[in-house]
Amino acid sequence: MEEYKWLNNILNDDTEKITDKQKLIIRAAIELFSKQGYAATSTREIAQKAGVAEGSVFKLFPTKKDLILWIIKHIIKTSLFPLISSGINELMEKPFNSREDFLNAFFENRLELIQEGAPLFKILIQEIPFQPEIRAMLLEQFKKLPLDIIAKKLITTEINSDFNEIDIINIIITCLTGFFFSRIIMFPEIFPENRIKNDAAVLVRFMSRGFKSEKEQNL
Repeated sequence: MEEYKWLNNILNDDTEKITDKQKLIIRAAIELFSKQGYAATSTREIAQKAGVAEGSVFKLFPTKKDLILWIIKHIIKTSLFPLISSGINELMEKPFNSREDFLNAFFENRLELIQEGAPLFKILIQEIPFQPEIRAMLLEQFKKLPLDIIAKKLITTEINSDFNEIDIINIIITCLTGFFFSRIIMFPEIFPENRIKNDAAVLVRFMSRGFKSEKEQNL
């Protein structure tokens, strides 16, 4: 498996000592859960992929559910939300000429998350409907994101706004999750990686202008 930044964050988390055998099991489980789903992956496959006895999996993680919840908890804690939040304070302090400029900067800082985090997002999105514990973890972290500050920035960057803070937060969450879902789960084949910057810019333009052209916006 590739050496993703978020994977290294999990395996090298200083707050919890992870044995070498646990690291092998975690790597194998993430790769298999991402490729074929949690339900379709057996502990025997995980053990074979990790090069350990199946009993070692149960010794370190009593059930397969314990294993995926451990992985999700540490992905959220060490990687997902720290990456989402990265650089937000700096963006809030910078002046922007338009909401579109601000959103472009916001997306640009997060493209690495989209590109590197495919295995992570696949596990999360696939299991949220079936694992209420995962949904609870995500909800707890979402409440900590400064979405209200981002919404205020979007409102104050330009003089006129037809949307309030709640409207803007809903639009941001819907657009971001749809962007991730369509590329990672639904149709990755029709959204090649080399188009991601262009597609992000198109989405930002739509979020800023709707379907209006620049000429129509200036009327």
